[in-house]
Amino acid sequence: MQIRGGLTEKLMSALHNLLIITGVQGMSSETVFPLCVRAAMLSSVGRYREALLLFSQHDMRGPHAPDELAAWAFTLNRTGRFREALSRCDEAISLDLHCSNAWFVRGLTFYYLGRYEDAIACLDKVLLQDPNHAEAWYIKGNCLYLKGEVEQSVHSYEKVLEVDPRSPKGWYNRGVALADCGEFQKALESYDECLRENPGLGVIWTNKGVALAGLFRYTEAIDAFDMALSLDPDDAAALHNKGISLSRIGRDSEAMEVMERARKVSPTRSPGKKIW
Repeated sequence: MQIRGGLTEKLMSALHNLLIITGVQGMSSETVFPLCVRAAMLSSVGRYREALLLFSQHDMRGPHAPDELAAWAFTLNRTGRFREALSRCDEAISLDLHCSNAWFVRGLTFYYLGRYEDAIACLDKVLLQDPNHAEAWYIKGNCLYLKGEVEQSVHSYEKVLEVDPRSPKGWYNRGVALADCGEFQKALESYDECLRENPGLGVIWTNKGVALAGLFRYTEAIDAFDMALSLDPDDAAALHNKGISLSRIGRDSEAMEVMERARKVSPTRSPGKKIW
């Protein structure tokens, strides 16, 4: 599931800058682009296998080799080839210890592998060079959250929002973390900000309902769960929490019906991710 308007990869922006570096910006013929630039362009539009073929043919010995190796690693990441991605990152860092793109991709790879401490160590190196690297703050927040350091993750998500105040994923993950800390009013504000950009994403309505229920605003919570269910009738979390909210305001017969629906749905529906 994707939140529309989420963070763009800063690395991909750097790859497009290779067009300027090589002096071929604005040219349309594929034949004039150096291999690595063509590979970067393909990677930026999701054509990873074609990009990898070109990266493998490119001579990585020029002055921009560290960033080119980082771009190669990023593309390997996207196809699940994590060990190779780490090798390319290590090559880049051996050429330039301060290559922030390589450190970022290395951190991203460790994040995908569930090695959160290693990921944070890499991301901190990125943030030391560029405190406004929104993606690094965002992934660091996810690592902290998944390590159980939920309060610390809020700080990282707020750093994302300092850089990109309209980041839907930053607002959403901040809301999830705040709700886990019992800060339901602040969580509600985060979900509302996220819904400005993503009104059609049911999971946000479900989490908004949970925050409202946490504030004992059960009627409003039920409305939020109904909105979630209008978008996804089999949202087990929305059904379950709607049932609880109905019981809290004495609508027991309705609550029982909804809970029965939730029980029928739950065995076939895996719980959605809490954070993105």
